[in-house]
Formats: sequence, structure tokens, C-alpha cells
Amino acid sequence: MNLIKGQICELLNQEDIVIVKILSKEVIFSILMLELKYLENLKIGASVELLFKEHELCFSTSKTLLSVENSFLAKITKIKKGELLYQVFFDFKGNELSSIITKEKALELEICENQEWLCFVKANDIVLRSHSA
Repeated sequence: MNLIKGQICELLNQEDIVIVKILSKEVIFSILMLELKYLENLKIGASVELLFKEHELCFSTSKTLLSVENSFLAKITKIKKGELLYQVFFDFKGNELSSIITKEKALELEICENQEWLCFVKANDIVLRSHSA
């Protein structure tokens, strides 16, 4: 499970749809949620943790334009190679994140350590958790 700490900087809602904007390491993440009532303690300035699974972190070359809300540059620090899957570890400004991709795709992309990639996570793939500062 990937984890990034941040602070709520904006709350937007329309009926039962809520977009929570989180500032972390000078990058703003957007989280799309249904019904804020379950997160009544979340307010602007509150510390939170963004959680998302390894298969929800995607990456591409840094020059790509995406329709995904949450994109940020990160550097590959380690690659754990398996028979079918590769686990690719990234450094995002001191946070270690990881992604799982097929061996076939990893070989096609010619990934290696110290490469910088544009990482992205869809807004509805992130779960928020309250975090004490």
C-alpha cells in the first residue's frame, strides 16, 4: 500500500459528490469521493494520509499529457523482477511508492533505476485517512 502525507487545502462539493484537494510536497492531489458525511472531521488544514494500492500507480514518460487529475514526477529507485510481474519502486520527494506492472510491459518500456517518470493515480483510486500532525 502506498502512503503520502499531506494537508487538505480545498473541499468542493456538489450534492453527494466531493472533491478533496490535498497539498503534499508542493503537489496538489485531487480525491473524488461520494458523501462527505463519513469524513466530518476533515477540514481545510487537516493532516491526512493518501492511500492507494500498487496497481493503481501508473507511470509514463514525463512529456505525456494525461486526463488523470493526479500526476507527479518520481524517480525509479529499485526494480524487483519476477517471472510475470515487476514491482517498480519510486522516490516522490522522500516518499517511497511502488507500482506493479507486467514483465512484458517493463521490458517494452526499458525501465531502469534512476529514470524519472511521470506517475499518476486516478482521483477515485485514493482513500483518505485522518492523520495527526
